[in-house]
Amino acid sequence: MRIGLQLYTVRDACERDLEGTLRTVAGIGYEGVELFSLHGRPADEVRALLDDAGLAVAGRHVALDVDTDGLAAEMSILGCDRVALAWIDPVESIAARDAALERIVGLGERVRAAGLAFGFHNHWTETEPFADGASLVQLLPGWVWLELDLGWAWWAGTSPTGLLEWARGRTPLVHAKDLQARDTREFVPVGDGAVGYDAIAPLAAELGVEWLIVEQDELDRPMAEALERSLAAVA
Repeated sequence: MRIGLQLYTVRDACERDLEGTLRTVAGIGYEGVELFSLHGRPADEVRALLDDAGLAVAGRHVALDVDTDGLAAEMSILGCDRVALAWIDPVESIAARDAALERIVGLGERVRAAGLAFGFHNHWTETEPFADGASLVQLLPGWVWLELDLGWAWWAGTSPTGLLEWARGRTPLVHAKDLQARDTREFVPVGDGAVGYDAIAPLAAELGVEWLIVEQDELDRPMAEALERSLAAVA
């Protein structure tokens, strides 16, 4: 299992100095990154910066309104075919879940038609079952790969290890995110919170997860220190 970083974690630094930030990420020991933006640069320039830093592209986050043809062209240059829907509005009813499911599948079909592998990245409302017994992630078609955000799943009350076991074989990328407690949104480096990565990381490796992607939504300390602490907890 390889360890990568979702660059959303260091988004402000990327906007200021993408080249220097990628060098810092690589220097700390991360093997790759998951992209969420190209920061106003063409794909070939981003690929060159990644190559110079020795970083692989593990995947990329996209929005519901993404131009799939342009996305496919960029991903070909970046050398990766995995993209994941990064965000949907919270689904807090069966009707909202089913409407979101229709939109997700529609985007997924367009992404697949463009030659890419389509995945879904959850937040806090998509892993807990509704009154009919089904969560949104449980209803996604089998061709949708699952980028389980285990921090958000835990925060919502779902067992991260149970979710990993259930999704066995569908999770090439998994997000490692840690929070101080369920009743807060206090983001901390992986291993410093209450999610329990001492049990999660070995299980992810055992289940064949290819990339464990560190993400800290809001840094609580200097960037390099936060990234080092997270890497040390899961490497």
